Amino acid sequence: MEIGRLCVKTAGRDAGQVCVIVDEIDKTYVMIDGNTRRKKCNIAHLHPLGQKLDLKKGASHTDVVNAFKKNDIQLMEKKPIKEGYQKQHSPKKLEKAKKIAEKLTKRAEKKPKKTKEEKKAPVKKKTVKKKTTKAKTKK
Repeated sequence: MEIGRLCVKTAGRDAGQVCVIVDEIDKTYVMIDGNTRRKKCNIAHLHPLGQKLDLKKGASHTDVVNAFKKNDIQLMEKKPIKEGYQKQHSPKKLEKAKKIAEKLTKRAEKKPKKTKEEKKAPVKKKTVKKKTTKAKTKK
């Protein structure tokens, strides 16, 4: 299999999707990109098509997109990641976090903080009486 060969993925999550070989890793594995996720793939999981795209070794995703458009191959565009998307949380997680924060603030309000003098006050130690054991003698 050579770089730029158009293929169809036959196994896995991306089965049935059109992809192109971007890099040859070894005899059994290649790097693919296109309608699939860009990842390492076993050659046995690919069905080569007759068409070959003009790509260089290790071509970027934008190069692959441009090659697909140039050859009139339909490519599913992925939605761009919004700025700060990873920082956002689901509403359920936000509610749960707020409840936990409320509980912690209530606990902090209930327990008055000790002053420095109270912290330094000597603690009375309990004295423990030791039990004496009598030695057993043989008769």
